[in-house]
Amino acid sequence: MKKKLALMFVLVLTAAITLAACGDNRVEPTEAADVAVNTIIYNKDTDKFKDVFGEDATNLQKEIKEGFKKGFTSSLNITDGSIDKEVDALYDTFTKRVGEVTKYKTKVTKDDKDKPTVEISVNGLDMTHVQTAMTTKLQEKVKADPSIQEDAKKAAKAMLEVYQETIAKAKVSDKAVKVKMNLESNKDQWKIKDADTFAQSLYLAFFTGTAQ
Repeated sequence: MKKKLALMFVLVLTAAITLAACGDNRVEPTEAADVAVNTIIYNKDTDKFKDVFGEDATNLQKEIKEGFKKGFTSSLNITDGSIDKEVDALYDTFTKRVGEVTKYKTKVTKDDKDKPTVEISVNGLDMTHVQTAMTTKLQEKVKADPSIQEDAKKAAKAMLEVYQETIAKAKVSDKAVKVKMNLESNKDQWKIKDADTFAQSLYLAFFTGTAQ
C-alpha cells in the first residue's frame, strides 16, 4: 500500500511539474526577435506580433512610415504636402529592396528566463554606394536642367526621384550591424524594453546599414 501511495505521489508530482512548465506560453527569445523583425522591417507576422507582445502592430508600422515621411520632408524643409507622394514612393522602394536583399541572424547573449537579451546581427542596405551613385545621377540631372538648382521643390523632387532609382538597385552591406533586443516577461508574453529605441535602431540597421 505504501509503495502504491508513493508511486501515486510521484505521478501526481510529475504531472504538476509538467503542467507548470506548460503554463509558460512565451515563445523562445529568438522566435520573439524573428517576429519583431518580420513585423517592423518586412511588414509580416502582424498577427504573431500581437500574440507574442500583446500589442497591435498596425499602429507601429504606421508610425514607422510616418516617421520616415516626417524626417524627409523636415530635412528638405518642405512640409506643405507637395512632395508627400514622392516620399511615400521612396519609402515603398526602400521596404521592397530591404525585403529583397537584406539578411539577419539572431542569438541569445543573455540567457535569462525573465529578462533575456537577443543580439540581432543585420546586413542592411549598403548606403555608401547608394550615395555615390545618387550624387552622380543628380549632377547629370542638374546639368541637363540647370533650373533645378533655382527651385527648392523641383530640386527636392529630382533628388527623391534619383534616390528611388538608386535604392531600387542597392546592394546588401558586407558589414553586419548588431542590434540588442532586451526582453522582459509579461505573463505569457514578452515586452520589449525601450521599444521605441529598439525599433529605431533596427530600422536604421536595415535601411542604412549603420548603427544608431
